[in-house]
Parts: sequence; C-alpha cells; structure tokens
Amino acid sequence: MRGKSAALASVSLSVFVVYAVKTMKKTMATLDEANRTLVDVKKSALQATHEATALIHTVNRTVKDVKGRIDTVDPLLETTQEVGDVLHTIAHSVKEALSPEDKASSENGAPAPLQGIAVRIGDRPVREAGAGRPTLYHK
Repeated sequence: MRGKSAALASVSLSVFVVYAVKTMKKTMATLDEANRTLVDVKKSALQATHEATALIHTVNRTVKDVKGRIDTVDPLLETTQEVGDVLHTIAHSVKEALSPEDKASSENGAPAPLQGIAVRIGDRPVREAGAGRPTLYHK
C-alpha cells in the first residue's frame, strides 16, 4: 500500500505542477498585457502633455497679441472720450448762451437778435462771434 500511496502522491503532485505551470503562464501573459497597457498609457500621457504645453504657448501668444491690440486701441478710446467731453462742453455753452435770448424773446413776443457769442472749451479760447452768428471753432 505504501507503493500505491506513493504513486498516487506522485501523480497528484504532477497534476498540481501542471496546473501551477498553466496558471503561472496565464499570469505572465496577463502581466505582459498590463505592462503593454501601461506603456501605451504613458505614451498617451506624454503626448497629451506635449499638446497641452503647445496649447498653453499658443494661448499665451494670443493673449499677448490681444493685449497689444488693446494697448493700441486705448489711446483712441481716450481721444474719443475727450472729444465727447468737448462736444458736451460745446453743447452746454451753446445752451447757456442761447438761454437768455429765449427768455427775452418770450417776454417781448418777438425774437431777440443774436448777439456775439463766445464759447470756451476747457482752457482753449474760441473765436467770438461776429455779425450776429455764433462760432464754435478753435482759433
């Protein structure tokens, strides 16, 4: 019986070794596939990093370009603001200059003759009106 037990143990060990080898081969194949997948992921991540870096550089150049264009347009906008202020001042001066005449004409019932009107724009003197007509331009 000892011989049968030894033979049975030997066959059992052989079967165990065969299944262990098959399992190890499958495990090695799985590990190789996992390794290839990790390499692919690493390559993809590096490519995405390079693309993101290029995109960041492009956005940076675009922002600098837009900032330069804004800096170019800024003086134009400031000049437009100044022109608007000058026009507002002219309109206000004309309104004030014509206001007393409107009161005089409404009291007498007849239109009052235009008198010489001088308009001042900021610190700049403006030519005085002659011949009953206001002038609104600079000297």
